[in-house]
Amino acid sequence: MDSENSGSKETTSVVIIGGGVTGLALATFLKKENVDCVVLERRDRPYIEMRQRAGVVDARAVRMFEQWGLADKLLAGPLAQTIEYRLNGMPRVFKASIDDGISSRFCTQQMLVNNLLHELFDEMSGDVRFNITEINIENGTGDRPRIIYKDDKGVHELICDHIAGCDADRGISRASIPQDALTAYSYDFGYAWLAALVEAPVTGHPIMAISDHGFVGQLPRGPQRSRYYLQCTLDDGPEDWPEERIWEEIRLRSGDDTIRNVQVHNIEFVPFRSVVYAPMQYRNLYLAGDAAHLVPPVSAKGMNLGLFDVDVLGRALLLAVKNGDRTGLDNYSDTVLPHVWNYQDFAVWMADTMHDAGNPALHGNFRQMTARARLNNLFESPTAAQLHTEYQRGTN
Repeated sequence: MDSENSGSKETTSVVIIGGGVTGLALATFLKKENVDCVVLERRDRPYIEMRQRAGVVDARAVRMFEQWGLADKLLAGPLAQTIEYRLNGMPRVFKASIDDGISSRFCTQQMLVNNLLHELFDEMSGDVRFNITEINIENGTGDRPRIIYKDDKGVHELICDHIAGCDADRGISRASIPQDALTAYSYDFGYAWLAALVEAPVTGHPIMAISDHGFVGQLPRGPQRSRYYLQCTLDDGPEDWPEERIWEEIRLRSGDDTIRNVQVHNIEFVPFRSVVYAPMQYRNLYLAGDAAHLVPPVSAKGMNLGLFDVDVLGRALLLAVKNGDRTGLDNYSDTVLPHVWNYQDFAVWMADTMHDAGNPALHGNFRQMTARARLNNLFESPTAAQLHTEYQRGTN
């Protein structure tokens, strides 16, 4: 395809809008099977490579990459299947039982994005177009869809058969669908997390600490860094959280006075919100990842839900492009939505347990004590532990 000339008009099988983990994974699947596709991304490559996003590849996604023949190229070594839950400083380590020979791998979202970019763009010569400033989607009846987009070389037109909307919650893909064609199911939890990327590794197990003073968690973000998550109010901003307060609250909530102040690279505020848009398709446009659903970060399932979407969508596109069989595409939304709702339920369970069990000011003493009972069941009930393991590993 020639994308160099201003005013170019091209054809392709699939246009993927968004060069994050879901868009790049889908493009890599299709390129590996010789399906023509173009990825449109509004940021440049260095930004994509450096952008920090939460998430670690779970066991179900490991199996998916193995089935696509890409696991060894994209994923790193095994991830310990443990979480240290603390209640007012008292630790209890939850270890996931493994009985199917598949484990999660320590591959963060940023690592996976970089590996996908290298495999797709550098090794497979995939068509990824960065610095896209404007996109217009024409997805009417009858004609093939058209994408009109603008970059520093001019305005271009792409005619395609299918569009994959992988451009996150505020992207153009879902916005191009008539409002009356979608139903939005949403739930606001009423609080937020302050996420602080710090220059300190996780030295033991990943930590989820519950205390009477609120929640704090520490999860790995590479060999030398981790991210702390602190429960805060929806109205909090950077002016409310100077670095000294961040470290004081980490020590207080984790019950560990030995934690020392280190460099804080950045902080973000993440409102706790769950959203599902249904159906996840409209005519020849298919939504995947955050464009179709959001889960609060406590469940650590946002990236893995997106990977589930593009696994199903990728196989459906292969059938449609190579065999003319649209069954998978027609049933795409009905296939993935039960899985999405299952993990929305897990996200609500995790959020309520981790936060209600802490400060009773949130929902009262009764909810605090029932949440602590649920947490205790993870260590006392094999049935509760097994279900938690299945969700944690993505095999439920």
